Amino acid sequence: MRRYVCALLNLDHRAPRVVEIREKKTYTFRNEDSAPRTVIVEHPVRLGYELRGDLQPAEVTSGWMRFRVQVKPKETTTLVVEEAKPLETTYILANVTSDQVVLFAREQSINQAIEEALRKILAQKKVIEDLEAQKSARESEAERIFDDQQRLRENLKALKGSQEEKALVQRYTQQLNNQESRLEALQKESERLDAKVETEQGELDRMIQALSFDVKL
Repeated sequence: MRRYVCALLNLDHRAPRVVEIREKKTYTFRNEDSAPRTVIVEHPVRLGYELRGDLQPAEVTSGWMRFRVQVKPKETTTLVVEEAKPLETTYILANVTSDQVVLFAREQSINQAIEEALRKILAQKKVIEDLEAQKSARESEAERIFDDQQRLRENLKALKGSQEEKALVQRYTQQLNNQESRLEALQKESERLDAKVETEQGELDRMIQALSFDVKL
């Protein structure tokens, strides 16, 4: 039975190249009074988001950040809360493509050691794909032989017994014998390829397990 390892590679883009979602929320206040006012602004705490800039809340609860805003008489004041959510992408190692590895390297999302490990995994995947392609080609050839044998057997049934027909019987029979020999060889080749695929798949699983599943740069 074929085994597949489903390992994850988490690429945290916060370093060295910052990739994140940034959002701004602006609160505007107008004080028409003749005395200064202090306004308490409650801004929601959102999972994964972090404050950007020098602004800091006066108080933080599980659900809210509270900011104190001083508004002078007859003036308008704004409070700008800027937040960012670092992006993190998860990949299944067995499904990573060569184009993605090139992209990871160009964006410096992975270091050289991880890049080399991924390229070795890709090379191993190519070995398995080539073996499976060879096995598929042999299976297709076997199917064509089965179809041709069916045709030959139908032709044999239709023959009567004349001298000319006897020659056809001999020819068809020889073709069937040759095809049986080829089918036997194809069966052995398929079994050999199955065993080799199993071995190479085990090596691929080992390579994936050897690579750190959680990469934080």
